[in-house]
Amino acid sequence: MRSEDRHPTPERMAAFTDAAVAIALTLLVLPLVELVPEGVRAGEPAGRIITGNLDAIGSFLLGFAVIARVWVVHHRLFGFATRLTRTLVTVNLAWILTITVLPFFVELVSSYGSSALVLRCFVGDLLVSSGLLTALTVLLRRLGVVDGDDSGPPDSFVTGSVAATTNIGLAFLLVLVAPQVSYYALFLLFLDPLTTRLVDRIRHR
Repeated sequence: MRSEDRHPTPERMAAFTDAAVAIALTLLVLPLVELVPEGVRAGEPAGRIITGNLDAIGSFLLGFAVIARVWVVHHRLFGFATRLTRTLVTVNLAWILTITVLPFFVELVSSYGSSALVLRCFVGDLLVSSGLLTALTVLLRRLGVVDGDDSGPPDSFVTGSVAATTNIGLAFLLVLVAPQVSYYALFLLFLDPLTTRLVDRIRHR
């Protein structure tokens, strides 16, 4: 193999990804941290700092839950990686982009609430992130087949990833046509078990 074709180990890529996710999580909480000295300067009691910023706290919790959910999937997925390819590295970097931009969208959610544009940007980013995770899953699955060692993620992992992306896609379509449903559209993610069974039937007909 030529030196220019060599790639770092999957462990190094996973470590880089984990660091990027950790930074994104830190950026999520920084706006809340800044509320404390602002409240102190304004002479507000501690309870008022909390009760007066419930929207910001809720946005933080939403962002944390989203990032934690997709990181868990990514963490499990890269447990199947035995080597990297240029395409795999590129898609993973694109996925990292969707995560590192989330604190920006969460801040918009905190400031503008159920604005149709903010809602669509937030859910749209989740859709792109989930789609890239599905692409990573398929790439690793095919890489295991090519290597002939069955090292890639199992077929059920692919099915679950496609189902999750399908549900987020439905949520995105819902906020496009009916933005008044607001972030309740994300409750469609609870349909993952049902959609997984449906996708499995379709894929194995």
